[in-house]
Amino acid sequence: MKFSRRVTDTPPYLFHLIDEKRKAALERGMDVISLGIGDPDMPTPDFVLDLMNEEMRKPSNHQYPSYKGEFDFCENVAKWFETRFGAQLDPQHEIMATIGAKDAVSHLPFVFIDPGDTALVTDPGYPVYEAAIGFAGGAPIRIPLDEERDFLPDLSSIPDDVASAAKFIFVNYPNNPTAAVADESFFLDLVAFAGKHNLVILADNAYSEVYFEPKDRPISIMQIPNAKDISIEIHSFSKTFNMTGWRIGFIVGSKSLIDAVLTLKSNFDSGVFMAIQRAAARALGHPDAPLFNERRTQLFKVRRDIIASALEEIGFRFKLPRASYYFWVHIPENYSSSVAFCADLLEQQGLIVTPGVGYGPSGEAYFRISMTAEDNKIRQGMDRLTKFVKGL
Repeated sequence: MKFSRRVTDTPPYLFHLIDEKRKAALERGMDVISLGIGDPDMPTPDFVLDLMNEEMRKPSNHQYPSYKGEFDFCENVAKWFETRFGAQLDPQHEIMATIGAKDAVSHLPFVFIDPGDTALVTDPGYPVYEAAIGFAGGAPIRIPLDEERDFLPDLSSIPDDVASAAKFIFVNYPNNPTAAVADESFFLDLVAFAGKHNLVILADNAYSEVYFEPKDRPISIMQIPNAKDISIEIHSFSKTFNMTGWRIGFIVGSKSLIDAVLTLKSNFDSGVFMAIQRAAARALGHPDAPLFNERRTQLFKVRRDIIASALEEIGFRFKLPRASYYFWVHIPENYSSSVAFCADLLEQQGLIVTPGVGYGPSGEAYFRISMTAEDNKIRQGMDRLTKFVKGL
């Protein structure tokens, strides 16, 4: 069989490989603890399940949905967005439902890229950014994220001709995998940079509700003057309400940008199941949502402290996460490969963490730990990591 270059030239998806290694280790009889994937271990809250039960039983929700998203979904998102970020959006024209954030990330490059075009991506970064650009026929231009700059891109280091030739720039704050947070000053600079070079900004804000301190509460690029006309921001219910399997998210931006995405997406899929849309949208304004968010924050603070304490005791170098589910940690000095380190850790201790190079060349000296496991599993995982390092 002859497969397309989209398939033959694209490496297997990082987390699929991790899951395959986990399965192989289990088949060998190994007791495996996985701190490799950012899938919330806690169930979807009961109030969301109750809403879904209501919506599932409405016959009208079982027809084909709107390609753009039901109006009441978009209206509830607009209300939440104004309350949460202080930014006003037109629910009729500036919001669109997506089949999760990954659906948006993977399809947005097709809206802007023609074969041979280029786009800017931060390195390290979510692997789908580069893969989607390649699938669309484009070439990614990597912008390194250095620890000395708090993992924010140095926009001034990008040559003018490179920036002006690119179609868009992908940014992701709170950041996966580094857990960095961007402030208003960065987004002001980014909007000015994009305006100067006629770039669209694709801002992945999937972790907007996962943070630890009020001072680190993530903002939206839509709060920045003139950003809406040149930006699409991506949001997800997966992390906000532990709804990873439901596949529901949304994008926001100017009418012209949303209309362009709608042209593409209406030819690719038939929208999101209306019952899921309506349950998710109602969850945003539910009276139980603030308490759920508070409890989740406290849960992850405990886990963050468990991991941080263990890493400090072992002697690993890292920055305390300000948001998201992740620790971004330097590999031991006697390793030059993050893949080799993670492979040895799995083989010898049955602990899965993610090699940093899977997020781009700038991640080679790091590995990622996810906090999405039960507290006792995290403690066991840190014990195994300690034992492994002491045996080096």
